[in-house]
Amino acid sequence: MAKHLKPSILFYLLLSVFTSGAQDIHFSQFYHNPLYLNPANTGLFSGDQRFAAIYRNQWSDVPVPYMSMAASFDEKVYLPGLNNGLFTWGLSFTRDEAGDGKLSWTILQATLGYVQQLADEWYLSGGVALGAGQRAFEADELFFGDQFNGDIFDPNLQTAEGFDQTSAGFFTLGSGLNLYFQDLDSRSKAYFGVAGHNFNQPGLSFFNQDKVQLPIRVGLHSMGLVQLDEHWDVGLQAQWQQQGPYQEIVVGGFGKLHLATEAGRELAVRAGLGYRIGDALIAEAGVYYQNWRLVMSYDVNNSPFRVATNRRGGPEFSLRHILTKVKPPDEFKSCPIF
Repeated sequence: MAKHLKPSILFYLLLSVFTSGAQDIHFSQFYHNPLYLNPANTGLFSGDQRFAAIYRNQWSDVPVPYMSMAASFDEKVYLPGLNNGLFTWGLSFTRDEAGDGKLSWTILQATLGYVQQLADEWYLSGGVALGAGQRAFEADELFFGDQFNGDIFDPNLQTAEGFDQTSAGFFTLGSGLNLYFQDLDSRSKAYFGVAGHNFNQPGLSFFNQDKVQLPIRVGLHSMGLVQLDEHWDVGLQAQWQQQGPYQEIVVGGFGKLHLATEAGRELAVRAGLGYRIGDALIAEAGVYYQNWRLVMSYDVNNSPFRVATNRRGGPEFSLRHILTKVKPPDEFKSCPIF
């Protein structure tokens, strides 16, 4: 009979978190998490191989802090016979964890893309993604009302609450397109992308029935960078995404100062502000050195939840490194001795 007892309030809270949390992870620096943002971003960079990572620690001042992280690798594949085009591929790992029960998302995703040059300065890219994920929690970390012995709360008491399982696996499908512009005579560039995720709408549940369907997530994103002079650039970035009843809009801008432009010694710094509408003001600062980029941002929460967070949204860090292979010259001479 214990397996059929009515769940406690904490049990219902857990189900509520699962249901309302049936949405994908998000980052303030969405533009620095390329493969998760859009599969068509695979291989869309200057260089041959890219490593990227991002970490977010949100709401550490409230009882249920959120930790999110992601890492990715992607590269270009040059094949003979393609007319101004190339294939790309990548892998990404994403994990999100929250609360005393460590309710988590874990997703491993593979992406495949293609980039086609349309004109001297224009490119069109497309990509598809296949991901395998898991939703899980640690039941041993939760406490329930029947662990009250009549006088005090005793965490050593056996609870009658039961779960069919503490993890649920799923597969997800996504795809996207990007239109990219790169000025050949300056650092100015721009792109506009559209992406969709969870097209198969997988069902998730910690029970053998009553699965919660993961809604399709669709999004638009864009970025523009304009070179003002030898040392200064300014940029704008924006994202809109919708998943079921949830909507997110993030807009922002930044300035970038190039302190050194000599090849092999490039050094630049950036600073900017963004706003997640209805939720938080985002301040950011970063440094570029050669093929490395490190950016830190911090959310200042202004939603009604600020009563609990004291306006402290949380820090976020992103790191990127790009490798460029040394390509042999098209023509070369043998040793002149021979």
